Amino acid sequence: MLNTTPTFAQELNKPTNQPIFLYTLFSYDGASDLNLAGDKTNVTFDGVEYTAFPISHDLTAENSQGEINSVNLTVSNISRLLQGYLETYDLRDKKVRIRMVWRNRLAYPADKIDFEYYIDSYTADQDNVVFLLLPRISALGLKVPARIYSRNYCQWKNFKGTECGYAGAETECNRTKQRCKELGNYKRFGGFPSIPTKQLQVV
Repeated sequence: MLNTTPTFAQELNKPTNQPIFLYTLFSYDGASDLNLAGDKTNVTFDGVEYTAFPISHDLTAENSQGEINSVNLTVSNISRLLQGYLETYDLRDKKVRIRMVWRNRLAYPADKIDFEYYIDSYTADQDNVVFLLLPRISALGLKVPARIYSRNYCQWKNFKGTECGYAGAETECNRTKQRCKELGNYKRFGGFPSIPTKQLQVV
C-alpha cells in the first residue's frame, strides 16, 4: 500500500508542502479506469494522466488502532460525466484508489501514499454524486499494512518498548500525540503529525 523514500519523508514533514489528491476508479466499465485529479490542471504522475475535475473526499477517520473507517467521495455531476456512468454501469464494489502526491515531486513515482477503498453505495443529484467508500480490508477482518501512517496516533505497539523509549513511571499510554507530549516523550512519537489534513480547495 505504501511506498516511500527518504526524500518523500522529508517532503512530508516540510511546513509548506503542496499535496495533490489523485483519484482512480478502476474498471468502471469492466476494462477502463477513470483517473481524476483534485486540482485546477491535469496532473501526470507515474505515466498516468489525471484529468482535473471537481472532486474531493472527506477526512479519513481512524481509531487508535489505525483502522480506517468509511469515506465519502464527492464528484461534481454538473457535467453529467458521472451520471452517464451511473446509468450505464453498476459501480457498486468497484475499487477506488485515493493517492496523495506532492506537486514538486511528480517526477518521482515512489513519492506517494495510496489508500484503497471499494464503493458500497452512492447517491446522485443535479450537482454531485456522493460515493460511500469502505476499505475492503475491514470487511475481511485483517489489519494491514504493518505500519500505519497516522497524524495523531503512535504506531509503536509496545509502550516503553525499544521504539517507544519511554522510561518514566507512568504505566499507561493511549498512543495519542497529546499523551506523548504529556509524558515528555514527543521526540519518540511514532506518528506522522505533518501529514496534511484534507482541507484542500478542490470543490
